[in-house]
Amino acid sequence: MDERIVEIAGDEGSSPGRYMQYVFDAGTGTYLRPADSEEMLAFRERGVKAAYLQAQAGAEFDADALERAWPEIWRELTRKRPEPTPEYYAVLDTGLLSRHPLLRGLIVDGTNLTTEPDGEDANGHGTMVALILAAGLTRRPRLLNVKVADGNGRATPRDLIKGIEWVRDFARGTSSPVCVNISLGCYSRRWGLFACDGTCDLCEAAVAAAADVRVMTVAAGNEPNRTTCPAMAGLRGRADNIFAVAQLGWDRSGVGTVAMPAGMRWVPYEEGDE
Repeated sequence: MDERIVEIAGDEGSSPGRYMQYVFDAGTGTYLRPADSEEMLAFRERGVKAAYLQAQAGAEFDADALERAWPEIWRELTRKRPEPTPEYYAVLDTGLLSRHPLLRGLIVDGTNLTTEPDGEDANGHGTMVALILAAGLTRRPRLLNVKVADGNGRATPRDLIKGIEWVRDFARGTSSPVCVNISLGCYSRRWGLFACDGTCDLCEAAVAAAADVRVMTVAAGNEPNRTTCPAMAGLRGRADNIFAVAQLGWDRSGVGTVAMPAGMRWVPYEEGDE
């Protein structure tokens, strides 16, 4: 496999603590939470709505009926509800700030696969991902802090593979569902020339773990017509529960390939669609 550095998608050259400004104000000593602006909330709702359309792709359905029913569907999806045995959510990233008040009591296990002394987040990206994840769930999650990247937001493919294998072993040892989030990746190549076809070591590790987890959400990267690994395993349909997503800039820039599991059709969202 290509031994290029694994990085937070689209974030080459990130300096240590780059994302910390979004989760901790060093000047005031105040812990922060990424703001849910009206624009972001609307964007999130459109994404869920698009998923409904994708699920119906190729089937007969009444788009007008869906439009009329959507407000009630959205209220039900976002309604807070208790769950006796909540899912585990493994965050493979730069670590988590265990002192963050909004994460207090949520981090239940984890591992540190970097050369840094502990699982604390020296970059801010992992903490930001966990806060967004926790805010978007209707149930209180149990977080697994799988630190694979350092304060620069970088790791080696081997570090990421070890993190994925750790999650696989954890999932095999519990009866509760495990969900996985990997908001980083690398552009692996075959024979140093061709793009990965979903069979590199990193993709293979993700496919093996996918058999033991509920769902794996992976960053597809932000470069048009290029997909990072292990997201390529989702694009190639290697496992039906590997979903890959790419950033969509507000100005329509930085749009990467969106990899979907086999059997699903991507329904693109165009500005102005309702």
